[in-house]
Amino acid sequence: MKNSKKKSYIRKTGIYIYLAENRRLLLCAFAWGIPFAISCVLGWRLVHEGTVFGPGGSAAVCACSFFLFLLETAALSVPAAAFAALLMRGGNKRRRRSDGSAAGKTGETGTAAVENLQRHSLWRVWLFYSLLIFLCWMPVFLAYYPSVFAYDAEGQLYQVLAGDYSTHHPLLHTLFLGAFFRLGIAIGSCSAGMAVHSVVQMALMACAFGRAAAFLYQRRVQGYAQVLLFLFFALFPANSVLALSTTKDVLFAAFVLLYTLCLYRAVCERDVQPGGKEWAAYLVSGVLMLLLRNNAVYAFAVSVSVVCIGLGQRKMRAGSGTREGGAQSGRTTRKTYLCMTLMIFALYGVCAFSLKAVTHARNGSPREMLSVPLQQMARTRVKAEEKIDPSLRQELEKYIPSEWVFAAYNPHLADPVKNRAVIHDDPAGLIKTWIRLGLEHPAIYIDAFLDNSLGLWYLWDTSHAQVYGIGTESGFGYLSTDNRVMPAGFEVEEHSLLPGLRAFMERIVSDNAYGRIPVVRLLFAPALYWWLLYLYLVTVFYRERYREMMPVVFLAAYWLTLLLSPTVLVRYIYPLMVTIPVILPCLVTDAEG
Repeated sequence: MKNSKKKSYIRKTGIYIYLAENRRLLLCAFAWGIPFAISCVLGWRLVHEGTVFGPGGSAAVCACSFFLFLLETAALSVPAAAFAALLMRGGNKRRRRSDGSAAGKTGETGTAAVENLQRHSLWRVWLFYSLLIFLCWMPVFLAYYPSVFAYDAEGQLYQVLAGDYSTHHPLLHTLFLGAFFRLGIAIGSCSAGMAVHSVVQMALMACAFGRAAAFLYQRRVQGYAQVLLFLFFALFPANSVLALSTTKDVLFAAFVLLYTLCLYRAVCERDVQPGGKEWAAYLVSGVLMLLLRNNAVYAFAVSVSVVCIGLGQRKMRAGSGTREGGAQSGRTTRKTYLCMTLMIFALYGVCAFSLKAVTHARNGSPREMLSVPLQQMARTRVKAEEKIDPSLRQELEKYIPSEWVFAAYNPHLADPVKNRAVIHDDPAGLIKTWIRLGLEHPAIYIDAFLDNSLGLWYLWDTSHAQVYGIGTESGFGYLSTDNRVMPAGFEVEEHSLLPGLRAFMERIVSDNAYGRIPVVRLLFAPALYWWLLYLYLVTVFYRERYREMMPVVFLAAYWLTLLLSPTVLVRYIYPLMVTIPVILPCLVTDAEG
């Protein structure tokens, strides 16, 4: 009888533990699945119906539309949550093994892995991957020789030629680009100068990606993950084409990647005490990251406060000392982190001020910050012109005149409205008008915001790949590969040495041919990398590895700043594209952070 009661007790206890564990898994899975399902429903409505609120009309129609929204969200959230749960649970089982069997699948355990790292020093692994990635990109370089002279290159180099600089584009990148352009002028060929730029930038990017691959090797991540990461860096078209591109976002993405890896090693790896080299790398990558993207400063400021709070809660695991010693270690890391971060801010301020003083640069226009408000006001005129109060319409006419707004408005691109709106005479009046108009038409404002940022959160969006046009002839599509026109005597002339390969690449990045390949097309979607980042955060919370949230806080904050951008372009989301594939595999390593 006693044995029967004991078995019953054990059975009940086991069921309770099982349910408790799965309740946490269920909550975390739906914390990812429900927002993802909402994004799918709202995105589909926006694309096919022009509004997320469904057809207008009577109260009964609105109620029916809302009920349908709930039904669709519920139906989609279940498979989405199941997918998230599968990934979270699968990796967690692997992590829980304590007999070394999981590590054995990688071909190395404990001492063997350490000895292997000693035999093949990290810098050799880094060099190997860097050279291999660089060589894989060489055919693309020859196909696009001398460079992908696109995006903002024309405007930045006009500043260099005229000696009239502006902070609209990061000064450091303008000077970096200008140095190679001046080299080309000095040797009598601007094209040759830009070819040197391509090779140097390719080398820098290959070194950054090689460091990321070596980072996974150092953490003893499974071999298949290392191979997949290498293939992604070496063969994914966005990486090879952007490595040759003149846009500032390329180098910015590289330093975001390096900054994230440095921070990961500093705050997440319990068996590694950050030394001078690690903190120096953190310092340099952080300063250069801020100097290469204006909106990075805001994201960095937000991330610093979150990381400081997280480090204050940090406790060392068993085997790392007493509770008091672990807490002291956490405070020491926070103190060091705070000191180094303040140094980043200080050096960034000194460098930014010095660059501006030396170049006598003008301040950039505040229009960039008004992209979303101007889009909202323009959409309201286009969608509800007759419903706007006459006095408010007269006020609105001062800033967004009716003579051009109906033709200029593009729901996915704020530039046509932003560049023509009148804002300098009375910015305070503009803000007041924006608020009044929004109070009268909140639904249109919401639609305008969501439409302008659609590609950042809707996985099946295609607008980001055709916002400026599409086609090989124009050089616009998923990426911009058009050759910008420079003044006579300063031309950068295209001379493809592998025209067949260039035609093939153009079908992918200009004709958007990738969109016809199921599943693979998702790798090109900017929204994928946000949802993978969010999945990483939810998984870390489920596994209670909270320290591993801290290195990606900057990425999340940066993504939030993109919601206020004038449009969605792949180059904007590129830092997430190259960083998330490196951080995700760290969740399935045996050695917990």
